[in-house]
Amino acid sequence: MVDIIKKTNKFKISVVTIDSGYLIPAFENMGVNVYNLAERGLFNPKIYFKLKKVLKELDPDIVHTHLLKADFYGRLAAKKNGVKHIISTCHNDSTIHKRSANPDRKNIFDRIDNFILDFTNSNVICISQKVKNYLSWRKSNLDMSRVDVIYNGIDISKSRLKLTKSERLKSRQSLNLSENDFVVTIIGRLEEQKGHLKFLENIKNFLIQNPNIKFLFIGDGSLRKEIESFTSIHSLDKQVTLLGYRNDVDELIEISDLIAVPSLWEGFGLVVAEGMIKQKPVIASRVGGIPEIIQHEHNGFLYDIENQNELLETFSGIMSGQFNLKKIGDNARQTIIEKFDIKITAQKYIELYRRKLKSNIQN
Repeated sequence: MVDIIKKTNKFKISVVTIDSGYLIPAFENMGVNVYNLAERGLFNPKIYFKLKKVLKELDPDIVHTHLLKADFYGRLAAKKNGVKHIISTCHNDSTIHKRSANPDRKNIFDRIDNFILDFTNSNVICISQKVKNYLSWRKSNLDMSRVDVIYNGIDISKSRLKLTKSERLKSRQSLNLSENDFVVTIIGRLEEQKGHLKFLENIKNFLIQNPNIKFLFIGDGSLRKEIESFTSIHSLDKQVTLLGYRNDVDELIEISDLIAVPSLWEGFGLVVAEGMIKQKPVIASRVGGIPEIIQHEHNGFLYDIENQNELLETFSGIMSGQFNLKKIGDNARQTIIEKFDIKITAQKYIELYRRKLKSNIQN
């Protein structure tokens, strides 16, 4: 949202956060009014009453919500304050329900969401066509004319970090990597959704046979100890390095040969786009909106998360030189420039907001 707001200067925008958010300083630095409700918990009526008060003060033409709590309380508070246009962004697809440890709980939330969506006559933005398809199936009574697809985007104007050969080698050596190692980087929380363990399980024998393949895991989470145990048991601890959270992600991408995104479910896959804009070939699971970004063997690689052979065959082809990785990286960058530039995303939001405001005048 920070990048979108940077590119959307046609409207007066205020941001309301429910609990303390790490993006608050970024919004404030852009001169955006930020209201932090400082409330926690899902079932917390204080959120609704505080939101209602803020919206009464702001008197907005449009309220745009993101994620469960904001959708739940934001839509209701906007409806109560007579806001004419309520928009929510849907970020994920049905797989989140299938894989949830407590699907009954998820289904209850979904039924509540369906009711509030209809009650408030909200519009929905889906971040991929796959998410829209899910929404059409999950909410069969929803008027699909109220649903738009606007892909996430990234700021391609940010200068790409360029490393000299000696800088690249020095950076690698600081991580006990050699110039001859084939470095694969995975960026994401160490949680079930991101698929680290399943990925390692599928590729462990191939790694043992190819000791020059080294994995960097950037991120942290509840599965860290389990992943560490897995790599230790299978003698992969010298090939898999868990780096935790880092502030030098751009540099780590630059020293990588391949970016892997083994997610079990993903609405869009922003990490895919971030790797591609840096001209890195990306291998990713064929889930959610990722196939809408990657064309297999043209600008990246796709594999079925349930098809171990497909993953191994692709990795084998990559390591044997079957593919021109530089060409694939070039194609990847061009794809992001043409289709997933944050300017394109921002322009689509502007067009949607203007369409809504124009309907005010006509009515």
